[in-house]
Amino acid sequence: MPDNWGFVAAAYGLTAAVLLIYWRRLAKKEREVERLTAGRSRERLTAERGPERLTTERSREPSRTGHPRPDPDSRPPLQQ
Repeated sequence: MPDNWGFVAAAYGLTAAVLLIYWRRLAKKEREVERLTAGRSRERLTAERGPERLTTERSREPSRTGHPRPDPDSRPPLQQ
């Protein structure tokens, strides 16, 4: 069986390149998230200081469960 060290080196090189690209992508995403959270913090401080306090509350009610539990008193007792 011939030595395939060239393929082994190529596989390691490709893996290193993919990991480097992925690492850079994660770093970019982290900077975006930090920038967005810093902007939101700034908006919140501005809203709290302003005379017309800006609300960042939801514009609709929170969701409820799809199947609410029935009132226990409305069910007939279990029969044995």
